[in-house]
Amino acid sequence: MTRPRTGMTTPSTATPATAPVPVTILTGFLGSGKTTVLNHVLQAPDMADTAVIINEFGEIPIDHLLVEQAIENTVVLQNGCICCTVRGDLVDTLLDLVRRSKQGLLPPFSRVAIETTGLADPTPIIQTLANDRMIAPLFTLHRVVATLDAVNGLSTLEDYPEAVQQLTAADCVLITKSDLTDANGDTAIRTALQRINPTAHNHLVIQGAITTDLIFGSPDAHSHQPHGDINRWLGDAAVHSGHGHHHDHGHDHAHNDPNRHNAHVRAFCMRTAQPIPAKALERWLNSLLSLRSKDLLRIKGIVHVAGRPGPVIIQAVQHLLHPPTSLANWPDDDHDTRIVFITRDIAPAAIEASLDLLRQAPS
Repeated sequence: MTRPRTGMTTPSTATPATAPVPVTILTGFLGSGKTTVLNHVLQAPDMADTAVIINEFGEIPIDHLLVEQAIENTVVLQNGCICCTVRGDLVDTLLDLVRRSKQGLLPPFSRVAIETTGLADPTPIIQTLANDRMIAPLFTLHRVVATLDAVNGLSTLEDYPEAVQQLTAADCVLITKSDLTDANGDTAIRTALQRINPTAHNHLVIQGAITTDLIFGSPDAHSHQPHGDINRWLGDAAVHSGHGHHHDHGHDHAHNDPNRHNAHVRAFCMRTAQPIPAKALERWLNSLLSLRSKDLLRIKGIVHVAGRPGPVIIQAVQHLLHPPTSLANWPDDDHDTRIVFITRDIAPAAIEASLDLLRQAPS
């Protein structure tokens, strides 16, 4: 895969003949209900022009069909959706879908859903969509949706780091099997989710029944890119947690820290009113990811860059730093830099110290 771009340079102005196809990644741990959700969504009449990619082997029931084929044996489902299973490289699969559709061998499609295997970290898929030179002009990441089992989710999150990684990458979390637990169980799973990823919006789902908007709808607060309310995109609970600085003195207070998932994973927000020089921001982000990328599970923020009329949007998922994007104007009267971190084994005080150096950097 190509190396991520981490500079503040302006992307190429070259554009494809048509707008990039939006891609939704559907992730979640084994047995959390991904396929059930996908089955339900694909039954909607307006989902007929959807391409579905399953990136695992095995028999996967999609609309009562057992999909065992690789891309060369793509299945066109009864409702018009295209379905295939990745056997090799995702780039080849996506490009082959485009080629075959242009040749009339497959029906045209206007959106793509990628369902990951239950043990997969979705970050490599995000990286491919963001940075592969052949894919980026044709496809764009629209949303990362994760399923979380309300019955077994708490134990899964404690025992399997893959499940935590899936949640930290998500913009929207679907809490499944809530009909099999009680109100206390619902509260416990929502509290755990809030601790792991306070920026994700969550919805209770029973037997996969959701509206198509949650996965494929118009860009909004559930999207991987901000549209409209920046605070909703960042996560109101994280941004308005009552403080912009956190200090950790090395003791384990996981049992009474509402922002900490366990002794390792925690979420916190850094805020500063002082404008940040663009070059200093670039160096800071590169340094953070160079030193601790595996433990920076998610970074999501709006930054007041010195000399710019509007803010700069930054976000990273582990080692992948998306190219920063600029907004023409601030969406509201709050012009503070607000950056939400989800980290593993990184004391907030360490990032706070690095942010202090960033505030002091010359323009």
